[in-house]
Amino acid sequence: MATRLIGDKTSEEVDLVRSGEINTLQRYRLTEYFSQVERFNTRPPFISHKLLFIEEDLREVVQEEISIKDGATLNKDRKDRLDALNAKYWFLEQKLWCYHSCLVDGHQPRALELWRSHPKWYMHRVLVEDCASRDGCCARGCGCCLNRTTDPRRGLGVGNCTFECGCCCRARGFDVSKEDKRLLKEQHREEISKLARHRITRVALWGLVGDNYESPFDMIDAPSIYGQIANDRLL
Repeated sequence: MATRLIGDKTSEEVDLVRSGEINTLQRYRLTEYFSQVERFNTRPPFISHKLLFIEEDLREVVQEEISIKDGATLNKDRKDRLDALNAKYWFLEQKLWCYHSCLVDGHQPRALELWRSHPKWYMHRVLVEDCASRDGCCARGCGCCLNRTTDPRRGLGVGNCTFECGCCCRARGFDVSKEDKRLLKEQHREEISKLARHRITRVALWGLVGDNYESPFDMIDAPSIYGQIANDRLL
């Protein structure tokens, strides 16, 4: 019999995949992932949180690009800024895939791929509430997070609002300085990095909420054209 490798599916996971019980499957994967981390003394906060931070940085780039392009005129300064943002997106994209390659083989990549198979995963109720609590577009019902038009080449920049959302800036009525943005982000990320089981990280990467047993896909507050997504995209 072949030797089992880290990342191989267990018989329990195979049975859960066949059952179609997505919440139970993702919970099993999360539990096994943390058990694996403890056994091999690795540090899940590093890669998990880094993924979340890089995705936020990518959204910032995309939302600033949209804001610039929505301007009345596209002068040289704006074109130069778009060129700089294009380069920044490329570098962030490389970092994101580097972190993806560092994920512990097995449960986490499979759980992430399943959850992110829904194109509107970021409209999960908890993520919508988080955006609203930060006075993002989800607080105003303008529909920007749900309907934001994104360049097909910017697929990694989908998601909820950042400091660079033009709609949020107009709603605030004032600009946030670069230094204030930097300080707020650093403080927020420092706190998140201390929590191995951060709630928003768990929802964003696993689709799971404590004391809730609904399918993660049923927690998405967006019309889904993927009626068979639970059955078709199980890994």
